[in-house]
Amino acid sequence: MKKDVFNPADWNAAASEKVPAAPSPSVGASSNPPSMGVGINPSILAVVDAVEASGIDITSTYSDWMAIAFALVSELGENGRAIFHRLSRFYPYYDPSDTDRQYSACLHDGSREITIASLFHIAKTHGIVVGREPKSSRPPVPCPASSKLQVEDDEDMRKSNSIISVVLTPPDEPSPFPENSNSIKIGTFSQTIRDQLPDILKRIVADSVSSVDADLLILGSLTVFSACMPNVYGVYDRREVFSNLFLYVTARASAGKGRLSLCRHLVAPIHRELRNRYSKSTEQYKIDLHQYNLNKKDGDAKEPEVPPFLTLFIPANSTATVVYQTLSQNDGVGLLFETEGDTLANAFNSDLGNYSDGFRKAFHHEMISYLRKKDREFVEIVKPKFSAILSGTPQQVFNLIPSAENGLFSRFIFYVMPTEIVWHDMFDENETTADELFKEIGQDFYQFHKMLSEHTIHFKLTVEQRQQFNAFFSLTQAEYANLFGDDIIASVRRLGLILFRFAMILTVLRQMDDGDLPFPASNEDKKSESILECADADFSTALAMVKVLLQHSATVFQSLPRRDFYKPRGQRAANDKRQAFFNALPDTFDRAAYLQAAASLGISEKTAERYILELCKSSLLAHPSIDNYQKNPVGVSRH
Repeated sequence: MKKDVFNPADWNAAASEKVPAAPSPSVGASSNPPSMGVGINPSILAVVDAVEASGIDITSTYSDWMAIAFALVSELGENGRAIFHRLSRFYPYYDPSDTDRQYSACLHDGSREITIASLFHIAKTHGIVVGREPKSSRPPVPCPASSKLQVEDDEDMRKSNSIISVVLTPPDEPSPFPENSNSIKIGTFSQTIRDQLPDILKRIVADSVSSVDADLLILGSLTVFSACMPNVYGVYDRREVFSNLFLYVTARASAGKGRLSLCRHLVAPIHRELRNRYSKSTEQYKIDLHQYNLNKKDGDAKEPEVPPFLTLFIPANSTATVVYQTLSQNDGVGLLFETEGDTLANAFNSDLGNYSDGFRKAFHHEMISYLRKKDREFVEIVKPKFSAILSGTPQQVFNLIPSAENGLFSRFIFYVMPTEIVWHDMFDENETTADELFKEIGQDFYQFHKMLSEHTIHFKLTVEQRQQFNAFFSLTQAEYANLFGDDIIASVRRLGLILFRFAMILTVLRQMDDGDLPFPASNEDKKSESILECADADFSTALAMVKVLLQHSATVFQSLPRRDFYKPRGQRAANDKRQAFFNALPDTFDRAAYLQAAASLGISEKTAERYILELCKSSLLAHPSIDNYQKNPVGVSRH
């Protein structure tokens, strides 16, 4: 069925009747138009008033915006349109025609059984609670599983499909910290799992200053520990996998991501032991080499071998050959810990430093091979067991991973930290500093690690856990594919492997709690393999973490360019000319500049104007004032 083309003039004529003027956030709740108050549940109007009084944008993510539309359609039908506009106005790039078109699509296609309760839930996640949340006054309207929104192209009149999917429900507990209105609302997990963590993680979380900080410390700790369990493995998708994780924490400046560096103390004793062993072997090598030089004329003299370079930490600003050599000399084990993501990005951009393919292979423990210049020796790292922690600004994510199709994206755990507008006490009278606390915990883990390294452990999920695992990811994969397209499937699937690794690390760490180790202790049985079954508490913890991390991954995914970034949802075809036009635009420009860029690519003025409009609607461009455009920073897009 062909949709009528929306006429802005019709909107302007009716706007005053449908939507009152947007209030200033500092002004109290605006009065409702008389036509809106009749027959509408007072609690719905109370939510609208609270939003307008606070100036909070509860529509910042596309899924929430769409769910609110469906909720209003289910409860009010056409009468909910004006309310939808009032709730949408606080989005920084609010477009009345875009909003009107979205509501019409939802009205036409039904509610997908999303009731008015979704509106109250979304408002609650933003700190807006209006008392008892009423039940829907009418049953939900079912609609097909793949509803479509038809959009008409203003140039070639082609029709394209746009999938409208069910909202992904955020955690029940709203974040206690206010966020920038441009931020995408995403949840935290620490508040739901901290009581069931292994003791070592409980000690770490006890030093946190917020739920976001606790998340950060948990993820950082699990990642550094993942580099120190090379003898623990499990079977996933019929392949042997180890505990190694890749973590990228992204936040704006001063958001608190620097606390991640505390996690380095947790494994520093293991690194120091390796460095001390290397120093001693180097001294012995010098002695042996001197003795060899004295006696090399003798036929029996044998030149000593250069000792392997032992280390746990591997610098990010190394050449690819150095990284591979270091991994090779440490039995494939290594940890890259870099607090500035650009350091690794710069290394990848250099002629000799691009080992991103090694990253991708190491995630799956696939063989890495390289040729040493000395003696032209061909070296193979059979099963790399490599972990990585990076942090940086949203722009630094883009510098390292320039598109969502880049293979590195799906291998990383992403955590997006909000900028919390809270001032913490900088003069805590606790005599133990955070560094001292983490050093103490690191010593305890070091003792456990010495014992752990003497045994091989085979980690397994229970039958019930496997069933729950498969059921969750079967549903989640379908939901995220509908919501974000096929390109996100790789991230969802690899988060399945990450969940398995989370559970593995948590269950191993739990063995520290009472010292009841499941592996043989006698010297003659050191090489024996022991079975370690996942504790239910650790599986539920890992699952709760991944449910939230899916939101964080989707947030970063939406911020990265894709081949189809300018297309309505559901379409996967690339448009090289439009991509080239976007790439040719400077960070800040006016109409004359974008027309000049278009002319250089052979793009007509009319087409360039349409491209600019679509880029603004997709939030890849901002239009802050008349004849003023700018490319948006990563991480603020809704669509």
